[in-house]
Amino acid sequence: MSDEDLELKMIRLRKMRQLLAAKAPETAQQPVKREDPLEELKRYLDERGPEVLEEAASLNRALTERIAEALLRAVKSGRLVTPIDSGDLLRLFREVGIPVRVETSVRILRHGEVKDLRKYLSEER
Repeated sequence: MSDEDLELKMIRLRKMRQLLAAKAPETAQQPVKREDPLEELKRYLDERGPEVLEEAASLNRALTERIAEALLRAVKSGRLVTPIDSGDLLRLFREVGIPVRVETSVRILRHGEVKDLRKYLSEER
């Protein structure tokens, strides 16, 4: 190798070291983003599950987060089948002492119209 080739390699190496040194503090300063366990668990719930989870979180956030973390560990290890049923989730929260109440309504489809049960029964009389 010629002296010019060695000099070019040395310059390139120095430049790469400078770039790496400048980039290292940037990556070290970035905080590790930990996703909210409630948001992560919502991916594994059925259609009404997020509603139950939000209601439980509004009543007792700390306990709901701990339960969500435990459920996530079970899902990731394969011990829990997904999607998690909202009825089972509701029962779990009630068993640990969070009195979750989810608004429900009964609707009836008659002749192409969807009516609330109360309205349907009042019209039948």
